[in-house]
Amino acid sequence: MTSKIEKAEKAILQSRVKEVFEAYSPNIVSTIFVEFDTDQSDIDVVCEYQQQNAFASLISSSFQNHDSYSLSVYAECVIGQFKVSGFLFEIYGAPIPVTQQLAFRHYQVMQRLARLGGESFKQQIRKLKRSGLKTEPAISEVLALEGDPYNAVLELESWSNAQLEIHIQNRI
Repeated sequence: MTSKIEKAEKAILQSRVKEVFEAYSPNIVSTIFVEFDTDQSDIDVVCEYQQQNAFASLISSSFQNHDSYSLSVYAECVIGQFKVSGFLFEIYGAPIPVTQQLAFRHYQVMQRLARLGGESFKQQIRKLKRSGLKTEPAISEVLALEGDPYNAVLELESWSNAQLEIHIQNRI
């Protein structure tokens, strides 16, 4: 049986999103790759653009014929969606470097938490997500973080691995 990660990797190759958006610094930030996923998890790709219209046009010309295609253009970002190989892709572009975008920063924290927390931590996150929580609220609940869950997860960026490991061990 092929794992969901392998299937997602194959879908990424099939979609050619890395090649299509090469000039826009694409980064995959999907919970599938940190094993915080559920059956509904999508493949998120964050990008940086300088010219919004050109980025939106590229999404449209490249993926408008795919299932579940949609394109939303806002003042501060562009979001495109489409399906490839059964996976919903969400392309998010903004005029700021990818490494400064919240989705990328949250994903960096998730990678550390998944590595340090191990399978038990991942299972708890997936269980809460299956009950209806989004990823950051699930992390906040498991780790007993206070305040807004999205900000609370972002605050973990500054924690050392040792601090995170101790905090995780005290909560699971």
